[in-house]
Amino acid sequence: MSFKRVVVLFLFLWSSFGFSIEILAQTQKDAPTAPPKVLLLVFQQIQPGKAGERQRLEVETSRRFDELDVPITWIELEAVTGPPQALFFDPADSLAELDRAGAMLAQTFATYPELAQQQQEIEERLASSKTVVAVRRDELGYNAERMDLSKARYLRLTVVSLRPGHERDFLEARKILASLPGTDRSGAMSAVYEVNSGMQQPTFLVVESLRSLADADKKLDTDRNLPRNLSETERSRLEQIAREGYASVENNLYTIHPEMSHVPKEFASGDPGFWKPTTK
Repeated sequence: MSFKRVVVLFLFLWSSFGFSIEILAQTQKDAPTAPPKVLLLVFQQIQPGKAGERQRLEVETSRRFDELDVPITWIELEAVTGPPQALFFDPADSLAELDRAGAMLAQTFATYPELAQQQQEIEERLASSKTVVAVRRDELGYNAERMDLSKARYLRLTVVSLRPGHERDFLEARKILASLPGTDRSGAMSAVYEVNSGMQQPTFLVVESLRSLADADKKLDTDRNLPRNLSETERSRLEQIAREGYASVENNLYTIHPEMSHVPKEFASGDPGFWKPTTK
């Protein structure tokens, strides 16, 4: 369920979140290519033998939403590592924006029933779907303000599940890594989100944008493989945090498929040749 699948979900959002919608709604908007304040992620497993049909339907849906210029955004990705799956990355500035997107989507489906039918056909080709909502924690990211998602070709998603009561340990670990000499000059950039719904809590998501697979080999921002320039005290503390505070850490790489995505023109203008290639 991505933004184009959020007709029912957006009604659930208002009653299920424990943080202030008013605060999120009043924050200043970031640049359209920056990591979003609120993130809706949808992990999909496709039925065996149905991947081609599902891809065709997703491409057709994306093209139709482009033609209609519906102001709803989603980025579709496919797993490069880990279990085979699709991932929808749906950005928003607030929960209120998710609510408006759901209402707009419902209206679009009512006006264009063929789109609703296509969506139903997509759903019929899925084996499972899991929806996660998370909120950005700026104090935990590295140079997140420099990230430009329009330039990304891959996203790396690290899911850090903590044992209850160890949220402060995760914050401490991030601060230790951020304080290492050379980190600010290394080009390391990541946005960190705290999961509010869809995964066992407490869980944090570390999102990194990559321009190429070669960039994946340059990872300095990690919660499992410790950098070499740690002091003995820092290394010991990070190992203790991982041992006592982390329930699990899962790190996977996803490739972006622009032909199955639907992004606004101002976002696509960051790299129009990739997001909106001219067809002959």
